[in-house]
Amino acid sequence: MRAVIAESRAFACWSDYQEALIRAVAPLTPEQLQQRPVPLMRTAGEIAAHIVYGRALHLTHSLGSAAAAVQPWLAWDGSNAGPQTAAQIVDGLEATWKLLADTLQRGAPTDEVTDDDDATQIQTIWGLLDHDLPHAGELSLLLGAQGLPGVEI
Repeated sequence: MRAVIAESRAFACWSDYQEALIRAVAPLTPEQLQQRPVPLMRTAGEIAAHIVYGRALHLTHSLGSAAAAVQPWLAWDGSNAGPQTAAQIVDGLEATWKLLADTLQRGAPTDEVTDDDDATQIQTIWGLLDHDLPHAGELSLLLGAQGLPGVEI
């Protein structure tokens, strides 16, 4: 029972983080997304797009063909992707979050779950958190350097 409660709280906190990330990115203008306040560092737009790309890549590696819905965001890899708008980034954040949430919420806690299912879910959760959170901090730093609100996590 405690594991179910802990899982529920962890998912709720992660959902709050997702909403905070969207609140930070959604109002940004193209100029704010592309401003480079620190030479040789990525812009806020590049970091936010990289978060989406990282999620799409990790979900594809973890879920295979079940991640077909996030395939378009794999094109956001590197400098060939070009700048993304805030609306495009938010769309990517929402699509990757939906796939993640749907995957994690499959079935009830009393359903029969195999060790492979557990391993895939743990790998997906850890991999995404390990990638998302440092980049959210980096994004907050750059937004703060521009006098803008960061990701409230």
